[in-house]
Amino acid sequence: MTIAPRARPAGARALRTLWAITVVLPLAGLAIMAMQAWQGTLDAAEERVGRTAEMLREHALRAFEAQEIAIAAAESRVVGMTWEEIRASQPLHDFLLALDAVTPAAGGVTLVDPSGRFAASSTTGFPTPPIDVTGRDYVAAHPAGSGVREAPTIGKVVTSRSVGVLIFPMARSRRRPDGLGDGGIVVATLWPHYFQAFYRSILETPGDTVVLFRLDGAVLAAVPEPPNPEAAALPAAMGPLLSQLRRGTQGRLVQGESPVDGQPRLTAFRRVPGHDVGVAYGLSTAGLVADWRRQMLFPVMSAIAAMLLLGTVTYWAERALRARAAAEARSRTAERQATMGLLAGGLAHDFGNITQSVMAAAVLLAKHAENPARVRQVASHLGRHAERATALSRRMLDTTRRNGLGSEAQGPVDLGVAMRELAQLLDSTLGAGIRVRCEVTGPLHAAPSVDRAELETALINLAANARDAMKRGGTITISAARFAIPPRPADAPDLPPGDYIRLSVRDEGEGMPPAAIARLGEPFFTTKPEGQGTGLGLAMVAAFLRGAGGALAAESAPGQGTTIHLIVPAG
Repeated sequence: MTIAPRARPAGARALRTLWAITVVLPLAGLAIMAMQAWQGTLDAAEERVGRTAEMLREHALRAFEAQEIAIAAAESRVVGMTWEEIRASQPLHDFLLALDAVTPAAGGVTLVDPSGRFAASSTTGFPTPPIDVTGRDYVAAHPAGSGVREAPTIGKVVTSRSVGVLIFPMARSRRRPDGLGDGGIVVATLWPHYFQAFYRSILETPGDTVVLFRLDGAVLAAVPEPPNPEAAALPAAMGPLLSQLRRGTQGRLVQGESPVDGQPRLTAFRRVPGHDVGVAYGLSTAGLVADWRRQMLFPVMSAIAAMLLLGTVTYWAERALRARAAAEARSRTAERQATMGLLAGGLAHDFGNITQSVMAAAVLLAKHAENPARVRQVASHLGRHAERATALSRRMLDTTRRNGLGSEAQGPVDLGVAMRELAQLLDSTLGAGIRVRCEVTGPLHAAPSVDRAELETALINLAANARDAMKRGGTITISAARFAIPPRPADAPDLPPGDYIRLSVRDEGEGMPPAAIARLGEPFFTTKPEGQGTGLGLAMVAAFLRGAGGALAAESAPGQGTTIHLIVPAG
């Protein structure tokens, strides 16, 4: 037995899936590209921020080293001099002026005596006025008799009392012969605006920040410039990070809310080697987002183009599917009309015979009107013909109603009743020399997915084909049997496991060769002579069976007749 392939035509679900793919696929691709682009932007930004922070650290280190050299030179110049000699030395004053001139970041070089007053300074004329700076933090950090640290103390930002501009000092104790501090200090000052000018020149975006700070949180220089530079300090939330830098951590990278100003930034921190000072560069996240958006412009346009292209393809596919569905509906209507025409032709022939019998009976009644016995005999014949005509009319009316447009399945079909009624109708309408025998006994209920009207149309189509195959007449046998398909591997191409009913239509015609059996149910294929068949009948039968969850099968051999099997799910 050959089973026609179970094709899976596209339907509403396939269209919904296609529309979903039209939108979801480009958006999913865009989302993946967006995440990759953002991660790439972030990775590149982290690398840039790290490099910038390293550059800032080196810049600060070079500036501090230059000031340390100036301090060392001043210390060397006054070795062996008393503070009175320092105050009175014009050559020392000139030396300090020259030293100041060769250090562009410097705000001046000053020697402060143990009483906290200027003894000599490049920021004043000669003789140097005794400006009192005893209240400064960098002075208080070097009392007489204290040890001398190699690294200078870096003081907070203050307004210079000699020149009236903002500075922050680097100070180291002047050594006495025993190696301890004598209470005086050598100070080299730096200008915050020197650092700020450099910081502004390297900003990647206007919203970025740069901060030079002491590890106790005091801000030395910053961009943007704080409103009160002398009191500027990092927020208390920076405490843990400053502690890490004091303990020796050389750098940190913080993503998200900046601990410096609370704004969303990518911030890199570095400690300046040899000093209790750090530097931070904060890259504005807004700049990253702008860069990411520029990168995403082409992918977004591509995704829109892809959605438009897929949408256009889907739209035309939907139109084609609807047109196909409409054509199939028209073909089904035409097939039903052809079926009804076939039944009507046979019915007309039968009614012609009945009419002839009625006319003959009328002649006999007129001829034997005086013979009551003969009249009763003729009347009995008329009654039987009337009953036959009534039965034919009722069966024809029931079939045409079920096969009308818009018919729907109305619950499980009792195939036993349906096949017997249809066989009686076909036996009367397929023409002379054709007999239809029904070998269906007992109830056989099909699944609700099997529409009776569609099933009757399919059987009438098969009966008509069987009649055409029997040129000299013969018997068409309609039978039905229940069977079960056992479980089989999921990749088997046949019907899934379950209970089925096999409806068979067998003729005594010429049969079909294997090549024709292999093309069973193929649209526009027919074994009839040209002009006598469309090749759509069996194709529509196969489509109906697929929709009902069944299959079309056939057995045939040349000269041995053909049996067509309609396999439908059992109820």
